Amino acid sequence: MLARLASLRLWLLVAMIASAVVGLVAASLLFPQVQASHEHAADAAKARSEARVIAAQVSDGADMEDLTALQALLDNDQVTVVRGGKTIFRGPSRPGRELELREQVRFPGGFVKIADYSSPASSDTLELMLITAGILALVVAAAVVTATIVTRAVREPVARAIDAAERVSHGEFDARMGGSGPEEFVKLGRAFDDMAARLERADRDQRQFLADVAHEIATPVNAVAGFAVALADGAAQEPQQRAEAKALIESQTDRLGNLLGDLRELTRLDLAEGAKPSPLALGPFAETLVGSFRRAAADAGIELTLSTRGDEAFIDRRLLEMVSSNLISNAIRYTPSGGRVDIRLHLRRDKLVLSVRDTGVGIAPEHQRRVFERLYRVDATRDRATGGSGLGLAIAARAARRLGGYIELDSTLGKGSEFRAIVPARIESRQMSPRSSRSARRPE
Repeated sequence: MLARLASLRLWLLVAMIASAVVGLVAASLLFPQVQASHEHAADAAKARSEARVIAAQVSDGADMEDLTALQALLDNDQVTVVRGGKTIFRGPSRPGRELELREQVRFPGGFVKIADYSSPASSDTLELMLITAGILALVVAAAVVTATIVTRAVREPVARAIDAAERVSHGEFDARMGGSGPEEFVKLGRAFDDMAARLERADRDQRQFLADVAHEIATPVNAVAGFAVALADGAAQEPQQRAEAKALIESQTDRLGNLLGDLRELTRLDLAEGAKPSPLALGPFAETLVGSFRRAAADAGIELTLSTRGDEAFIDRRLLEMVSSNLISNAIRYTPSGGRVDIRLHLRRDKLVLSVRDTGVGIAPEHQRRVFERLYRVDATRDRATGGSGLGLAIAARAARRLGGYIELDSTLGKGSEFRAIVPARIESRQMSPRSSRSARRPE
């Protein structure tokens, strides 16, 4: 790119010099013609005027002496006076000069004829050529200076952009282009820096996610391996010890299975082609969904209520179940015994609103913006104790975006939380693709 800029400046200089040469050649050809044309017209008018004056004086009786005096005044002209068919006066010839034009004016009984010869060579054309050459030289110089200034102004931000792009391509996501130079490069720099910042965050989040997944998998695997060895080498010989080992292996295996299942759901949401909408009766859907959680709520000592309003939506049932089940299971998990979880599924104009409100522990403000991140836990110890993978809210948020909607959160620490999933009640015939779902965000 920088080599092209230098080449562009060189070609601009060559083009300007070529233009100047062509201009000078054209001027050398045109100026003499234009000047000759103007001089011819001026000389013709002058000769006619002089001929009229002489004709008037001859009519008034001018003699040879008068005519000789008039001829002496006309340095480049030859005067001839004809009267009664006879030449009564002829001025001296102009040897060595070229005849340019003749003018004739009649008077009673004859006419006056003036032959105009060229004057000695004039330097006007040369002066005009020199002036033109000077102007063209100034234009070329201005063009060279302008090209140099523009090239230097562009070279620096282009060099920064190339350097930053190369660093980002090698994985240095902290590289920044900066925002100096022409306005267009300032905008480019801001856009590039925003992109690099997003890549840096994505890379950091990915590394953190992989580390968290490795930790989440390692914990149950280590527990299962430890108790399996204890069972295999006979360290756990008592029936109670063997029962405890068996129960722990089963619980950790279930936990590992749930984690892998949630990871598969996230992968499916990232890679799936899009939502597949179909008619959905809201009342039966809500009853079936909540019914699947009543046993878990009863075992946890939690009251579960349901409210529906509206008849039918045109939506992807699987994605709506994914949003609903993760929000409900999360509410039950974080609501202590004796609490309540209220579920509402309402049609509101062209939106379908799923609200899950609990009387649980609540979420502090500093955590509310991050609870939808993968494997993020407000209280890691509590979440592991309740069997959560830390992916439920991330799955719910992804599924809501796939439906073209978003999830809102209102929470007060120690009093409870309300999650509201707001999605279109009718998805258009064109399915929501992964790309279009990324643009579905909660409006600021």
